[in-house]
Amino acid sequence: MSHSSGGNLRAGDVRIRPDTVYAWSGPAVLITNCRGECANDLTLTGFYFRETRYLATLRLEINGEPPWLCEIATPEPDRIEVLLLYPEMESFGGGGSGQSGDELLRNENGIPYRALNLQLSYRVSPSSLDVELIATNHSPELVRCEVVWTLDTDFADLQEANAGQRQLETPVRAEPGSAALRLVCQHPRLPLETRIAAAGPTSWKVEVNRMTTTIDLAPRQSERLGLRIEAVDRERPLDPEEASRRQERSRAWAESLARVEIPGNRVAERVIACNARDLTSLALLEGLEDEWLALQAGMPLYPGLFGRDALTAGWQATSLDCGTCLAATLNRLGRMQSDRFDDRHDEEPGRIPFQVRQGPLSRLGIDPFAAYYADFASPLMFVIALAHLFAWTGEKETVRRHWDTARRILDWAREHGDRDGDGYLEYLTKSPKGPKNQGWKDSGDGLVDERGGTVLVPIATCELQGYWFAAQQLMGIMAWFLGQRADAKAWWQSARELKERFNRDWWMEDEKFIAMALDRDKRLVRSIGSNAGHCLTSGILSDEHIPRVAGRLFAPDMYSGWGIRTLSTEHPSYNPVSYHLGSVWLVENATIALGLRRYGFDAPAVELARSFFDLACLYPDYRVPECVGGYGRWERSSPGAYPRANAPQTWNASAFPLLLHTLLGLQPVAPLKLLVVDPALPSWLPEVVLRGLRLGRASFTLRCWRDEQGSSHAEIVEKKGKVRLLRQPPPESLSAGVTDRIKALVESLRHH
Repeated sequence: MSHSSGGNLRAGDVRIRPDTVYAWSGPAVLITNCRGECANDLTLTGFYFRETRYLATLRLEINGEPPWLCEIATPEPDRIEVLLLYPEMESFGGGGSGQSGDELLRNENGIPYRALNLQLSYRVSPSSLDVELIATNHSPELVRCEVVWTLDTDFADLQEANAGQRQLETPVRAEPGSAALRLVCQHPRLPLETRIAAAGPTSWKVEVNRMTTTIDLAPRQSERLGLRIEAVDRERPLDPEEASRRQERSRAWAESLARVEIPGNRVAERVIACNARDLTSLALLEGLEDEWLALQAGMPLYPGLFGRDALTAGWQATSLDCGTCLAATLNRLGRMQSDRFDDRHDEEPGRIPFQVRQGPLSRLGIDPFAAYYADFASPLMFVIALAHLFAWTGEKETVRRHWDTARRILDWAREHGDRDGDGYLEYLTKSPKGPKNQGWKDSGDGLVDERGGTVLVPIATCELQGYWFAAQQLMGIMAWFLGQRADAKAWWQSARELKERFNRDWWMEDEKFIAMALDRDKRLVRSIGSNAGHCLTSGILSDEHIPRVAGRLFAPDMYSGWGIRTLSTEHPSYNPVSYHLGSVWLVENATIALGLRRYGFDAPAVELARSFFDLACLYPDYRVPECVGGYGRWERSSPGAYPRANAPQTWNASAFPLLLHTLLGLQPVAPLKLLVVDPALPSWLPEVVLRGLRLGRASFTLRCWRDEQGSSHAEIVEKKGKVRLLRQPPPESLSAGVTDRIKALVESLRHH
């Protein structure tokens, strides 16, 4: 279903961070202004490695002048390409932007206007940056010019650069050499340096912050010049050969993904393909080899490991990669599980890191984020993600490898997460530099009461109870498959008891909705927001409450036409371009769509999916920003966006595979070599083919299609290995009756 809007935007018309261009690979990211420069007009520009700025200035001049920008492009996530001209015309004739006559016009240095075509390209590798300049003379005479690169650095933390304010002094010593320049950090605890080497057929003059050469170009002659910039961390070296190995692993992972074909909607096919490309470009490529594919959170501000982001993106994308990146994330986070109490880092035995930052502020302990644990979602999501991985792979050994970690998480939740023994999880940040809120909405002002007032800690949010319920229920299922039947029954019983008391204590009958939270005094926080959607998906809501919650989420004050808002427009704190007070998050909505289909609300699930496929088409490369504004689709032609939003954001890239997973009704049961499906294909998605889909050790092609009567079907076209296909509505569907299930079984036999 489409909505009318305030304008007719073309695909890719909406720009996020229009003054910034960036490319990345593993822990390295290059951020430039819209001219392709790292300069002082924007505080964030630079070449970063492990969230440390190894180049603050990278600027090209020809004969002391910046060349004229014609075009800038990002053809791949790791590349920026810039087309420049020198010298540009200063006056024009004939009423246009060129000259009126055919005479050869020159600048004050005697060089014909627009003589030099300058193709500048940047390619980012996990610990280095390659710069190539191809200068071509398109004038009819010899051109001589001076090429100058201005280069310097400050070894600032990415967080300092973003804020435009330094917290740490890092003096730099410049060491000019032969066609080379070393910039060495002088801080005694930061053994860092930037190594710059120039390449080309000409000689270079190297000064403290400049590298200069002169080129002579005959007509139509080209000259190729280059810079190789290496980020060196002597404490944790990453040499070019090792970086190449890690890149190759990332490429192999990308090539292994299932391929999605949508013959009747090539735009939707491109949305999936572009977001899958972004997802595979965001592997962090750090740590032990079995951790390399753990995902960073987003560009340009979050090139680091964030627990819940990596886990969520991993399980959302399992239909494409059978859990490959998720397995790496579990390995990395599991090894970092806390076994101690440490208030500064909000550590408690059993907790999983919320964020792992690598910049100087964290490395030197100026902030606590080198390994910071103040988040309740990450540990519970670890258990949920492990269950997803098991559902797709069926590998009991993987579950056993992480079993003790998962058990300690649930022990932590019971013993320390429930601070007062009332049967609910409550958070209280102890670190003076940590965030106040530790639920889904982790911004400081993201949780407000119904009057717009502050909610006092400790706080219990509704979605955390849902995560706890799901984690216990899924732990019970895994325990059953491992033969630990008594433990399985205990976790199921605990989950049942939590569900019973939650629906008793948190339901607001007058609002027909779940309370957002309990405050310090156990008072219901009666704000209406998207948190309840997480409860829907997790399974903690009772059947009687599910239809009312689902309906309320689509009321006009909550549903913008682009997605479900984080906070109702009727709330006094509503702000459409806030972080959590009225914005729309794709990752959250994709999760809610999964919950809607779980309980048989197919039409609203399809509506959400259509909204986000439409939304993706507004942005270049179909990258939906970190969070978009809450403006209604009828209010303006685009929803707006949160200031400084990331694009891409990793769990937004993974949300599109999850939306497709949801529309196809995929229910993997790899331990039984079984894929249960229940496609609900809308008219705008008449056929979907997944090639190279994996379940356990089987690889196969799944085809789903919609017939002329509007019914959806599924079949396995080809396969390697053992896998069975079963058509069935979700087991908890409130709309599927016995007749529906019998019909689905008959169809399974017909297409077997």
